[in-house]
Amino acid sequence: MGRYLNILFVLAVVIGAAAVYDMKLAAKKSASRVAELQQKIDEEQESIRLLKAEWSALNQPERLQHLVERYNSYLQLQPLAVDQIVSPEDLPVRPVQLKPVGGSDPMGGYAGNSQVIR
Repeated sequence: MGRYLNILFVLAVVIGAAAVYDMKLAAKKSASRVAELQQKIDEEQESIRLLKAEWSALNQPERLQHLVERYNSYLQLQPLAVDQIVSPEDLPVRPVQLKPVGGSDPMGGYAGNSQVIR
């Protein structure tokens, strides 16, 4: 009886050691995956910083003014006039949605299906 009990305990220790080793490998895999993802995040953040710096360099007013002066004959840009700026009340109203002729919706579209917005 004692012999079988010893064999059972040795077997349990071997199975336990294998389980701990498997957990260790899984933890190493997870740690390397986390490190890889963190490196990708850092690279993306660096790319974003570089793109923001490039964007701010490209949008400098002096540079844009120089480009406008250089290509004005091609672009034919004009200064903004005051009458080009309007308020929302000055915009035309939306068109009225008409109900379809013949009752039901023959076109399968929006006519007659939506409320009239005024």
